[in-house]
Parts: sequence; C-alpha cells; structure tokens
Amino acid sequence: MSEFDPHRIRLGANKELHARPFPELPAHVRLVHCCVRSSPKTWPMVRQWIQTRLQDLPNEFSGRWVRDAMDGWCRVELHTEFVAITLVVPDGLQFSEVADAQWLSQVPSDIFVMARLTSEVGQTAFDPQFEAVSEFLDGRVRAASNFSPDTAGFSNWQVRFLEDPGPETAGRILQLVLEIETYRTLAVIGIDKVRQAHPVLQSVATALPSSAEKALEHSQMLMMLEILTAEASKLHDIWEQLAWRIGANQAYHNLVFQRLTDLADQPYDGAVGLSQFLRRRLTPAIATMETVMRRRDELARQVEDRADLLRTQLQLNLQNQTRDLLASLERSAVTQIRLQTAVEGLSTVAIAYYALNLITPMVEPWVPLAFLGWVKAGLAPVVVGSVWWILSRIRNRVI
Repeated sequence: MSEFDPHRIRLGANKELHARPFPELPAHVRLVHCCVRSSPKTWPMVRQWIQTRLQDLPNEFSGRWVRDAMDGWCRVELHTEFVAITLVVPDGLQFSEVADAQWLSQVPSDIFVMARLTSEVGQTAFDPQFEAVSEFLDGRVRAASNFSPDTAGFSNWQVRFLEDPGPETAGRILQLVLEIETYRTLAVIGIDKVRQAHPVLQSVATALPSSAEKALEHSQMLMMLEILTAEASKLHDIWEQLAWRIGANQAYHNLVFQRLTDLADQPYDGAVGLSQFLRRRLTPAIATMETVMRRRDELARQVEDRADLLRTQLQLNLQNQTRDLLASLERSAVTQIRLQTAVEGLSTVAIAYYALNLITPMVEPWVPLAFLGWVKAGLAPVVVGSVWWILSRIRNRVI
C-alpha cells in the first residue's frame, strides 16, 4: 500500500502555477511558431514528426520541453488540443531553413498556426502591408501584423522595442504576442461546422408542429411524436458536435483580449490597433456561434415541451380508453351475472323436476294412492330447496 502524501494537492497546485513560465529571449530575435492538432491518440505520431527536426526531444516530458542554447533555442508545449512548437531562427539562416516546406508537409495532423515573428530594437518603420499596428506598455513597444498568410502560409509579426528591456521582459512580451496569434486562430476553429448547423436548425424549426394544432386521432399524435423524436435527435447531434467546440472558442476569444489588455494595447499613430482589428473580425464570429447555440437550446426546449404535451394527450387518451374498456367489462359482467342467475334458476327447476320424478317411484309403494298427490306436493319444495342449496354451494366454491 502506497504511503499517503498530505502535500500532494498543495504541491500539484503550486506546480500548475509554474507550469508555463515566460521564456527569456533577447529583444533582437526571430521566431517561428507552429501549433499542431494533438491528442493522446495522435501525440506519438506528432512527436516523431517533431523529432525529425529536434532530435533531442525526449519521448516523455511533463507538458513542456525547452532547449536553452540561444543559437538553437526551442520550446515544445503540450496543450489540451494542440502542441505548440517555437523555434529561434539563428543569425545567418532564413525562416525557411528552420521550418521548411518539406518538413511542414510531412506533419501527421492539422496545423492550426504558422507564424513568423521578427523582433528588433529601434524605431524602424513597419512594412506597409501590415494592417494593424499597436503600441504596448505606454509606447515602449510597438507591434504590427497583417493576420494574413504569406505565400509560404505563415502569418507575419513585427515587434519593435524602443529600448532593450532585457531578456525577461522581452521574452514575456514576445510570448504574449505569440499567444495572441495562437488564440485568435483557435477562436474561430469550427466556424464552418457552426454555419453548417444553421440550415439544420431551420429545418427543425420548420418541421415543428404548431402549438395550435390538435391531433384528434391517436395515430396522428403518434406520428407527430415520432417526428419530434427525430428532430430532438438532430438537435442533440448538434450539441455533441458544437457545445465543447464553441465553449473552447469563447475561452480562446477571451484569452486574446486578456493578452492585449496585459500589454496595454493602444492604436499607434492613427492606425487600426490590434484590439480594434481583432474585435471587428473575431467578435462577430463568436457572436454567430453563441447565436446558433442559443437557437439550438430554444428549439430543444420547444421540441421537449411539445413532446411532453403530446405524451400527456396520449396518456389521457389511453386513460379514457381504459376507463371505457373497464366500463364495458363491468356491463358485460353484470349481464353475465344476470344470465348466470337466470340459467341457475332454470337449472334448479329442471334438476328438481327430474329429481322429483326419480323419487316418486321410490315412495309410491309406501304411500296410499289417495295420498300420493299430497306427498308429491310436499316433496316438491324440499327437492327444489335441496337442489338450490347444492348449486349455491358449488357456485360459491368455484368463485
């Protein structure tokens, strides 16, 4: 039996707080950042793919692995649904030499994010192609991006430090910028499936029977209940496919703007700021997802309410049918009892008649002929009563 550790929860909580520390990076650096879909099932294949470029990546590590050599600095982080790979591009090499097209084409899973970041110290002007330009931390840092992939498929970022803040601060700021790029992409994953769910919801709304409809026939109510069950199944499928995805997208959306808040993002020199650009593009997509799920929930409630109403009507109909059947059985039982009573009466008379005819020859030798009629008259009530008593005993035993 393993020894109980009273500190395991506290130590686990503290470990979680320090699971993803900010890297220490120079202010003048170039980075390649990729995020690849990963799960416990696909991680071994993704790990082998990473190891073709990072041969020293171990097979087992706890959530995060970093190579600290500056010329070859890299980091691999495991997240819930993806693995993030960040590589420093050494001086003298091109971006394409660190993350080349051939290596990327061999990835065994979906690539969510491909970004290139160039960080410098100074006030060099940004490339005119960048649509969004912001300044961070009261103007001490500026950043720009076009949020559009280039011909190689990479999004490009440029960061300018007015003064070298040191590796700790530079690493923290660059990490936050990469997280903005990562989470803004993840925030809209699955939007196509959400849009595909819209016509399904429309078909469900059309198929719903009107609340004013009254299905008078039992067969009609059963048919309507079958339709509602099929529509409820469609709504449940939508919930299974989208509920977790939309919840994750909302969390990623919040993280994007939380990182921008952490950087004190402000538009630079009249340009469209990063917050403005992303709010205009991301927020409507998140609103669309939330609207679809609200519509699904409303339809699910309507389907359930109408199905409950139909079930209640069917139950009432069955109760009425049962009541009528019991009443019919009761009437049949009363009629049967009456017939049985009549039959018993006739049976009593018939049996008594035959019994009296059997008894008469036995008493004739002992009774004078003048008194024979009186004897028969006296025996008749006794025979009838006896027969009635015997039949009553038999009936009571059977019942």
